[in-house]
Amino acid sequence: MKGTTHGSPVAKAAPKSDHAFRHRILDGLQAGEFCIAYQGIYRVDSGELAQMEVLIRWRHPEFGVLLPGAFMEAFEDADIKRELTWFVLDAVAFEIGAWRASGGADYSVAVNVPPSVAALPGFTERMESICFAHGITPDCIELELLESEDLARMPSIRKVVRRLRNKGVSVAMDDFGTGYSCLAALGPIDFGTVKIAKELLAEAPSCPNACLVFSSVLALLTRLKVAIVIEGVETAAQAQWIAQWPHVLAQGFFLARPAFGMDNVPGALLRRPATQARAARREGPRAIRLADAA
Repeated sequence: MKGTTHGSPVAKAAPKSDHAFRHRILDGLQAGEFCIAYQGIYRVDSGELAQMEVLIRWRHPEFGVLLPGAFMEAFEDADIKRELTWFVLDAVAFEIGAWRASGGADYSVAVNVPPSVAALPGFTERMESICFAHGITPDCIELELLESEDLARMPSIRKVVRRLRNKGVSVAMDDFGTGYSCLAALGPIDFGTVKIAKELLAEAPSCPNACLVFSSVLALLTRLKVAIVIEGVETAAQAQWIAQWPHVLAQGFFLARPAFGMDNVPGALLRRPATQARAARREGPRAIRLADAA
């Protein structure tokens, strides 16, 4: 549930009281004001869509569509974190089920989850129940553990990751290179994917030192044999520079902005038209048009 404040009237959206803001968010959830958008994650070697990341949005009745930066402070509240997580998991499971039922290709969808929520008793079982309720299996979703909390100091998180992976769920470390001691968590926790924080790419390729740091991180992660996603690709120069690592995936505004609906993610393919999907007759893939949600 990470995000940015760009374009969001943050100060206006938040009531003066933290208590009032907390209740306003919970009321918004009950009123159906929250929704999800998707951003594509692409193969560097071919440019094909590999998976998607889900992003939460607040359709505020007074201030319009708000990005997470407008209500990020509320994530410090345990109840807010928990309820928003369950909302996102339920919403994305529903949309994956609908997308695949209409003939959409099988893309994994990454969901940001605070480690403290993932470590709650019964989290894995409830996530599994949500997926089954919408006709999908848990391996359709990849969980991204946010580095806003110290993973290395949460002894239960190793067991949580192991349980999730036993259910077929890939678990990613998000924003590697920022926040808490991410290096300390890489060894003991069995991550399937590591997402490199956009801050590590921000000065590349113009800054030699930034290029050296970034290249060293890529070399380390490659030797660990984890899937790698480069976040924050926002310029043509960056896209050209990372082409020297054809085995990685990339994400960023230069490649695709967030969009409402899986069918509006650039590069998303249908296995077959919706009318024929009901009869299980397959056709060749076709591209989907972009609809900007940011």
